[in-house]
Amino acid sequence: MSAKLPPFDAADPLGIDDLLDPEDLAIRDTVRGWAADRVLPYVADWYEKGELPGIRELARELGGIGALGMSLTGYGCAGASAVQYGLACLELEAADSGIRSLVPCRAPSPCTPSTASAARSRSGSGCRGWRPAR
Repeated sequence: MSAKLPPFDAADPLGIDDLLDPEDLAIRDTVRGWAADRVLPYVADWYEKGELPGIRELARELGGIGALGMSLTGYGCAGASAVQYGLACLELEAADSGIRSLVPCRAPSPCTPSTASAARSRSGSGCRGWRPAR
């Protein structure tokens, strides 16, 4: 007797979605939707022209959907898991590697000491600390 296999899903051939939490899928779908609306329709034209107009606005939008600093906790950052961060980067990379580079692949390494240092310095020196992006 053999086990019945689930139907094949070309969008998820390895069945990875079944291993993800609903929050993981929500983050992935949010970033995927943003990339589909704000990157994919324009990326070929950006490539042909050799320019990326409105990069600051795109960066603000990435911050608005929680993709910037998402693996950090505090200072308005989401504190997302490594899986969620990886899914977000995967979706951005699928749209355009240049856009994905706005979200550093190793953000926790340099940023964690910086946020810890900012918290300590704020308490003793009157430093205003980091403000959320506008």
